[in-house]
Amino acid sequence: MNSEYDKINGYEYVDLGLPSGTLWASYDIGAHGVGEFGDLFMWGETVPRNPETEWSDDDHKYVSNDDFVKYCGRDNKQVLDPEDDAATSLWGNDWKMPSFTDWRELIKFCELKLKGESIVFVGPNGNELHFSKYVLEEYDGCEFSCSWWTSELDSSDDIYDALYFYVDKDEDCDPVYDLYSCHRSCLFPIRPVSKIRADLNFVLPDDEESEDDEPTDYIENAQTEQSSYEKIAGLDSLKAASEEKYETNYQDNHIRKNTYIKDGYEKEKTSILSYILFAIAVFVFLYAIFLL
Repeated sequence: MNSEYDKINGYEYVDLGLPSGTLWASYDIGAHGVGEFGDLFMWGETVPRNPETEWSDDDHKYVSNDDFVKYCGRDNKQVLDPEDDAATSLWGNDWKMPSFTDWRELIKFCELKLKGESIVFVGPNGNELHFSKYVLEEYDGCEFSCSWWTSELDSSDDIYDALYFYVDKDEDCDPVYDLYSCHRSCLFPIRPVSKIRADLNFVLPDDEESEDDEPTDYIENAQTEQSSYEKIAGLDSLKAASEEKYETNYQDNHIRKNTYIKDGYEKEKTSILSYILFAIAVFVFLYAIFLL
């Protein structure tokens, strides 16, 4: 339990003893304590969304005439500006949404465990960071499937996708997790980080692979020499070592990720043109009946 002194701008944090000095918030934006589930946001928005209401990709605040007008090919921005960072906007300048590298550091230097209703990262100093389990999407054997945003877009050709951290468990009930990308209009929670004690020149070291490991690339362009994720982080390698039995589970998870998600189900977009064509067909049918 953190003391009153373990707060920044009134929000509790956990010092995991990470090499960069990054501090992680104890709970998501919108929650009031450990174990509570926070609010859901579209990437780049600072006002939470209600997943029970109707929404579409075109509802995003930076969409105009069916296209994004910020964080797109016009400005080449890949990282959220402070005014579009929900953590900075809602919690103050000492907080921000975690970057791709922040999540990679968490994965690399912490042990991930499942404890009751929590997903727990145990830091190098033994302190624990808890994430509440929830069901993002339903599938056979699903107990939980959880995602949290990063502050960065995917640097691949699809400029509409943003990066996020995802975790669920395999058939042996062991946690499986990595970073993926999906449309920025998906609704995910946000876990802020603070850099007030961090080394801003910190560079995440390359992942080391032993000869006994079987590296598996869990991102979409697995055959490319260097993935878009590696380019964002400035790493020469981003391959995670895993036992062969986990490979299919990861690949299946990634296929599910690149969908438009609402309250655990895939959501199909219906274009305005389809409504117009339907209306014309109904009019022609009624007019034909009138002539008869």
